[in-house]
Amino acid sequence: MKKLFFIISLIFLSITSSYAVFFIDAQGDYIATGELEPVTGGALGIGFSITDDLNFLIKSAYASNTEKKGKDDEFKYNYSYVTGGIEYIPPVAVLEEYRIYWKNSLNIGPSTIEGEYPKAEDSEKKSEDGYICSFWTGLQFNLTQYIAPYFDLGYHKSFFASDVDVSIKGWQVAAGIRFYIGGSRDYDANYK
Repeated sequence: MKKLFFIISLIFLSITSSYAVFFIDAQGDYIATGELEPVTGGALGIGFSITDDLNFLIKSAYASNTEKKGKDDEFKYNYSYVTGGIEYIPPVAVLEEYRIYWKNSLNIGPSTIEGEYPKAEDSEKKSEDGYICSFWTGLQFNLTQYIAPYFDLGYHKSFFASDVDVSIKGWQVAAGIRFYIGGSRDYDANYK
């Protein structure tokens, strides 16, 4: 089985590497968490193109918040996840004329919520692991062949193995920059 996986991986990488475009994403996040206050943080991602319209990407995010800061019942919590997914960029001629691209992605992966009351005498950090499903849609502007700022809007829901007191789900907003680091990108527009 390991040999078969290795052979398939080599074939897949050799096919995609001849025209694949590799990229790194860096973004700031605002994530609704359902019953808790929203968390803010950031994410880093890496990916490559499978076809002209389809990308594979892996993203890791960490965001946190503190409720009732400075009070005796102060509550600190953070939410993190790592997802893998497929990003589809449909060809829209009107947008492409201005180097703007509409991107949509579907992602899944592990997630964790951690929380504690740091000022309580018997304070104990509690965490719960599960998995997250998310959908993103947004616009990307190719400033140059190597730098592309973007804005995404999405929805996520985390599922936990055991019963947890809060439901982690809601809207998420991200603004970031995609850095293209390898591969060949063909453009008709004049780039600097």
